[in-house]
Order: sequence, then C-alpha cells, then structure tokens
Amino acid sequence: MTVLSLSSPISLTPTINYQPLLCISLFALLLLPLSLSCNSKRPHEEVRNYYMVFVKTYLDNTRENITTLVQTSSCLKLNPKLPNCASSPNISSVVSTLHSLTCKMENLGLPHTDRLVTSVLNSIHCSCVEKPTKEPSVKRRRRKTTRRQRSNEQKKNKRETRKLCKAMVILSAMTECYEMLNSLFVHT
Repeated sequence: MTVLSLSSPISLTPTINYQPLLCISLFALLLLPLSLSCNSKRPHEEVRNYYMVFVKTYLDNTRENITTLVQTSSCLKLNPKLPNCASSPNISSVVSTLHSLTCKMENLGLPHTDRLVTSVLNSIHCSCVEKPTKEPSVKRRRRKTTRRQRSNEQKKNKRETRKLCKAMVILSAMTECYEMLNSLFVHT
C-alpha cells in the first residue's frame, strides 16, 4: 500500500519549455527576408525579350488608360518614396526594383493595372506576398442621409484619384527601370 505524505508538495502546474518555440521564432525571422524578396533565376535576356514582346505594350496601354482617367485632376501633390533603379545600376538590382514597384502597383488594387502587373511578374518569374485580409467588422447599420452619402462618394473619388496618381508615378519608375535594363544589355 502506498502512502502519500502531505509534507512534500506536489506541483500541479504544468511546466512549459519555451526554448523550442524561441528557436522556431528566430529561424522564422531569419527566413522572412528571403521570402519577401525575389531572386529571379530567369535569364536577364529573357526578361528583356519578354519586355519587348509583352510588357512594353501593357505598360503603354496602362499609362494611356490612367492618363485619360486622371486628366481632370492634379497629381502634383503626390510624391511617394519609391525604389529607384538608378541607385545601383546592375541587372539584378534593376529586376529586384521592378519586382518591388510591381508589388506596390498590385497593392493599389486598381483594375486598370492587372494585366501589366501579371505581365511583369511573369517576365521576372516572381510573385508578390499577399497582404493579410482583414476580418469584416460587424457594425450597427444606420440610415445614411443624402449628405453623408455624397460625402462618402467624394472621399471615395478622391481616394481613387490618389491611387491613380500613385500608379502614374510607379509607371514612370517602371519605364525608367526597363529603359535602364535595355541599356545595360547594350553595354554587356
């Protein structure tokens, strides 16, 4: 027969070993920059050729469509900080900058740029990391007055114009990158 002694305390709280979790977290942090960057293995000449055949057409069409939409508004106030291809003129950095610019354009969510984004990502054999989607919040619905609806429409139009202006800036940066890429091939 076993007798339990009440004088020796028995610990009922579970002990958790955090060391494996810490190692996994550090490992994930080390791999995160690799997953966010795109090291395209596609030969740079293929990127250039794909540009000449497909991307240039989509770039021109997208610029024309967005210019038509932005004609009536002013984009002078917008000056976003974008990656620049001229900062380090080597082929792999230009492709990396193109990837970054394309992902920024994709994140704008403009239907006018979908074909261009797909075309550029296909040309460099990369994809963009998707933004996590927000859970829809349930709000009490109120009856909107005409004035509030008009105000919301104006805000939506202003937001859309801002996105179009930003897309114009990204388009010009992408054009500069492709021009630089073509000039690098002439010199090599």
